[in-house]
Amino acid sequence: MSLSGFLVVGLNTLGKSMIHLRFYLTYKLLNSFFLGVSLGTIFTIYAPLSPKTYSLGGIALAFGAFILALFYTKILNLKSYKMILLSLEILPFLYLLVYLLFPDTFLGSLVIYTLYQVGFIFGDYLGRTETLVFSRKVILSWLDKCKQIGYLLGLGIAFVFYVILEFFGILQKESQVYWIHFLLLLLQFIIFLTLYYSFKSRG
Repeated sequence: MSLSGFLVVGLNTLGKSMIHLRFYLTYKLLNSFFLGVSLGTIFTIYAPLSPKTYSLGGIALAFGAFILALFYTKILNLKSYKMILLSLEILPFLYLLVYLLFPDTFLGSLVIYTLYQVGFIFGDYLGRTETLVFSRKVILSWLDKCKQIGYLLGLGIAFVFYVILEFFGILQKESQVYWIHFLLLLLQFIIFLTLYYSFKSRG
């Protein structure tokens, strides 16, 4: 099987469909790249929040994930996976725009934290379904390799980006985080397109 072709999925619980594996691997790499670039921004964005917020957020996350697990028999399939994953990739657009419109404010931080938690609720589900969809060991290996490569590249690019900003005299961390969000917004647009084409049928 060529990694540049379509992967035909025909597992019992998943139905039969096709995924463009090359695009999906690129999506995994870029998604982790986004995570690596954005990692350092969270500490600045969440600064206005009280520690109590994280306790309440953690409770809501665990409760939400538990409720979601009750529906696994209905949503642990490829059709639901495609719909949920595409929907979740809209969330980054929202919290990126929220930060650009309301930077360094309590309201902006709270909305962004809430959106992140909504995405995290689906973390276990996405991992379980992806393992079922890509059941072949070689593909799972490629997926994890792409994730780690993307994460490392993202961390490296973020470091270079901040160095460049400092070179041009932008030293305040709030300003640095604000400017890197324009890079993240562009990157998220490419990520969404890549995921869309991963699931787009031939013909």
